[in-house]
Amino acid sequence: MSQQQQKLTGLSSNDDGVNRTNDEINQMVPVTESIKYRKRAQTAEQQVEYLTSQLQVSQQQQNDLQQKYQETKLENELTAKLAQCGAVDIEAAILLARKNLEAGDVDIKSVIEQMQIKRPYLFASNKSTTNLGSLTAGVRSGKKVSENVIDNLAHQAQQSGSRRDMQQYLKMRRAIRS
Repeated sequence: MSQQQQKLTGLSSNDDGVNRTNDEINQMVPVTESIKYRKRAQTAEQQVEYLTSQLQVSQQQQNDLQQKYQETKLENELTAKLAQCGAVDIEAAILLARKNLEAGDVDIKSVIEQMQIKRPYLFASNKSTTNLGSLTAGVRSGKKVSENVIDNLAHQAQQSGSRRDMQQYLKMRRAIRS
């Protein structure tokens, strides 16, 4: 073909002998830019893979946290209900209640009622007393018990001024020294 015919038909031949239209020639990109585009595409694909994996990790963490939240919520609810019912050993009662809940029971109230029937020893006999613990002994000082008694007797004798209190104090003091 002559050059005029090629211009009229819109075809041109390159050095490699392939006929191309003018639009194809205008769309051709230099090799260096093609390499840049390929690198950008590869980087974008790597970022997509990384972000996808990060999303999966985040979703797994969210699921784990949601599960822990539900377990904590259940345990708090069980603790409150068992304390209301007068459970003596709350930890043991919680473990048994969880076992029953996992076995298929859905309602916490019914589980606690069944436990009160089957295991009454876990609950106080008088439901009006919700005392969860008794008073404990106070902190003891470094003094011996006898020294505390002597101090109390001395203080009592000093306050009352009575001879009887003074005699008790002196008698106790002599007994300890011996």
